[in-house]
Amino acid sequence: MPTGFGGLLACRNTQANMTVAESRMASREGTAAERIAAVLPALYAAASAPGRWPEAFAGIVDFLGGDSGLMFSHQATPELHGLWVPHKLQPVWLQRYAEHYHAHDIWMQAGEARCVFVPGNVITGDDLLPRRAFLDSLFYREFLRPQDIHDVCGGMLHDGSEPGIPRIHVAVYRSLSRPFFGEADKEVMRSLVPHLREATRIAFRLAEMEQRLSVMEAAADTIAPALVLADDAGRIVFANRPAQHLLEARDGLWLESGRLLAAAPAQRIALEKMVRSHSPLESMMRISRPSGKPGYWVMRMALPAVREQPEDARRPSAALMIHDPSTSENLNVGDFAATHELSRAESRLLVALLTHSTLPQAAAHLDVSVNTVRTQLRGILDKTGARRQVELIRMLMAWPRKRT
Repeated sequence: MPTGFGGLLACRNTQANMTVAESRMASREGTAAERIAAVLPALYAAASAPGRWPEAFAGIVDFLGGDSGLMFSHQATPELHGLWVPHKLQPVWLQRYAEHYHAHDIWMQAGEARCVFVPGNVITGDDLLPRRAFLDSLFYREFLRPQDIHDVCGGMLHDGSEPGIPRIHVAVYRSLSRPFFGEADKEVMRSLVPHLREATRIAFRLAEMEQRLSVMEAAADTIAPALVLADDAGRIVFANRPAQHLLEARDGLWLESGRLLAAAPAQRIALEKMVRSHSPLESMMRISRPSGKPGYWVMRMALPAVREQPEDARRPSAALMIHDPSTSENLNVGDFAATHELSRAESRLLVALLTHSTLPQAAAHLDVSVNTVRTQLRGILDKTGARRQVELIRMLMAWPRKRT
């Protein structure tokens, strides 16, 4: 150990050298962190906008000093809703891989044999098999070499165990003009893999939700009655196509600033109160029409509450079915009546209730007493299982329509 002034100077020089080395290392780490931060916005933007994946992945390939690359769900092709993002790979070679060379993919075979395809793992070509065996393989000689692909640095993102997300790998390739991937490159890939995992997870979850929404919207559009959904504040958050067409006519009902409005002032107030009601019971009201056509029936049904923290105020809390009595001819009243064994008189009352707001009005239309229609209504409710008139009307509106 050095002593005296010379020893002290040597120690100071050693400390100075260490400080310079540490400073350089910190500078390199800072630069790497900054470069990683620079590619992340595009990566997470691609999670919600699939069309941006090529741009985001190009940044990843460039960041790793690669010449080409592929992010792919190995067992789920694009036709099967998989993820395939090539960078500087010719489509003809991707087609040849799918048709023939996937059976000779020695990298995938070695990875399977070594059980390295575990989420979070990062490997290079030399980790998978000896280079001589690689160079002698048909996969290299006939498929990779013509594309000037001589090495790979791969990251395992998903293994297929998470529902709805297939096995996903990311691979960055280098040409013969570049050095083979080393430990420093693997560290860079390891820093990116968690972000790639999360971005692809978000992408698949969003795609799943969009698919479910598309299915539900398509199903809602096939329902003949106009259907709108309202949140707790009474705002309309969804309207199927029949509802959109009905409301665009502005014949007594329309949408304005997200609110369902009625033409008559008193009905507008009553409608707003009904839409914003938190009652679990079904309710119904009649909306008059300036055109003179029979008024609309608007029926409100509470939707099941969903427990979530924090609560989402945008979630629909009520469904509103709007029936236009002037289009009742496509209601399959005959089949509904036959199924529930309604008498002819009960069937006639059922049709009358679609047009007339009250039992006295229905009785006057049928030219019978109010007591008679009350007795007939009780019989209909007993046979159909409906508890109230509004529920009965809803059941009929939801019954399969006549085939045209």
